[in-house]
Amino acid sequence: MFQNDDPSYKINYKLFVAYGIMYELMMRLYQPFQAKFLQRLGGTDVHIALMSSIPGFVMAFIVLPGAIYLNRLEDKHKATGRLIFISRFFLLLFAAIPFLPTNIQPILFVAFVVMMSVPNSIYLTSYQSFIGDLFEPEARADAIGRRNMFTVPATVVLTFFTGLALNHLPGTEAERIQLYQVFYVVAFVFGMVELNIFKKFRISDTHMTKKFIKFSFKEFMSNKKFTRFLKSSLLFHFGWQMAWPLFTIYTISVLNAHEAWLGYLSIGQSLAMFFGYMFWSKKINKYGNHVITAVCTMGMALTPVFYILSPNLSVLLISASVSGFFTAGTISVLLSDLLEVIPQEKSVLYIGLYTVFTNISLAVSPLVGSFIKETYGIYVALGAAAFFRMMGSLSFFKRSRHEQGEAL
Repeated sequence: MFQNDDPSYKINYKLFVAYGIMYELMMRLYQPFQAKFLQRLGGTDVHIALMSSIPGFVMAFIVLPGAIYLNRLEDKHKATGRLIFISRFFLLLFAAIPFLPTNIQPILFVAFVVMMSVPNSIYLTSYQSFIGDLFEPEARADAIGRRNMFTVPATVVLTFFTGLALNHLPGTEAERIQLYQVFYVVAFVFGMVELNIFKKFRISDTHMTKKFIKFSFKEFMSNKKFTRFLKSSLLFHFGWQMAWPLFTIYTISVLNAHEAWLGYLSIGQSLAMFFGYMFWSKKINKYGNHVITAVCTMGMALTPVFYILSPNLSVLLISASVSGFFTAGTISVLLSDLLEVIPQEKSVLYIGLYTVFTNISLAVSPLVGSFIKETYGIYVALGAAAFFRMMGSLSFFKRSRHEQGEAL
């Protein structure tokens, strides 16, 4: 399991798993039900699409300046901790929304989601860089896979009971909203535990005090391995992100899923991801990032097709579970692949630039998907998302063959 006998390395490994568990518990208390909460506040399909796309516009302008700012700081660890606190504080603001005038609740919820994305996106950029600092390249896939694997049992139990509670405990709509508020407050508590664990990571002095590195867009674009990965990833992300609000709309508006079914779907996907993390981490170590990136994204390209072929929630539960298996591999390998193609001493800036491009995609693709849905229907929109995902996966296959040829 450990390739390094340094006590700090082993402590960081355990903290990494514990941190992942707390992060996922915090996320699972609200994220699977976020769109449903918005709908119960009076939100429409337009609000759901805006909630998916506007954060991308905001983050596209914020992430890179934030990464450059973090790169100037001597103690990035402490600064990242502050970003975690600010981001988690918005959970309390979510809980306060039902106390405000009814007519502004939907748009205010969307606004808070957008504002939360600012510190959260900068934090994620720094955190991904920390993973490169904590683990050597040969250990990253295993660390990421095990962290994600161990989060599944806890999140499955939590999601199951929160879904049942939201669906069966409240006797009225007002009581259901109150239960949502309780969940947001508990999620904030989990976030504070998460922050406490993050503060315990042991970062060496060489990583804590990296010298200032000047941002150079031309230099980054001259890194051929990075640009090939970036092009393939953006094409895939466009289809990946386009489908997010479409999946929500299809599940809630077309198949009429309530909170309990949202919980079942999340659990089915999580269980598949549990086995996926174990399976794909071994395959990444055996075949390398490039090959597994192509294979997993190809599997995810089929997910919108699975939704199209799911006429009811029972079939969709099977489809979501199958897609979760490939999603686990994609989540694990994309980060590992990115860290492989960038120089570690400039990782914050590279990840910041990469995040800017993926957030531009996030800003545009859900709106494109919404436009196609409104014009041609949900099934055509899902088909379009599958097409872009497929093109991205084929691009990853092409990249893999090209770089294998260079190595010969």
